[in-house]
Amino acid sequence: MFQHKQDWLMRQIQMLIEFIARITLNKASITHEMDEQQMGETGELYMQLKELLADGSICAAEDALTDIFNKDDDHLRLAMWFYSEINNLTDEELEASNFSRQEIYEGLQEVLSRNGISLLSLEGL
Repeated sequence: MFQHKQDWLMRQIQMLIEFIARITLNKASITHEMDEQQMGETGELYMQLKELLADGSICAAEDALTDIFNKDDDHLRLAMWFYSEINNLTDEELEASNFSRQEIYEGLQEVLSRNGISLLSLEGL
């Protein structure tokens, strides 16, 4: 039963990310490819997040994202990429990093709230 609930939440998070990408960023999906021309603040944060995720430091990566998060499309796209990436991890990988699907949803909700986007709550899941 617990696994079914986690699978459902995983699908809900992914659908939410895709919805936000379509509505706010006019994108069908989230990809965040950086080139050497885009190595400003967002590019540097992207590289930092990739390194932290490779090390399994999800909490530190989320802290880095939210500490310097700005209300603009580049940061929102980066946040959607980040939450999509960690949502694709297995429950075991998340647990090994001391993270949960519920925390993914809550972090996503916080980022969207900072951008003036309000969501229905999935509390109790």
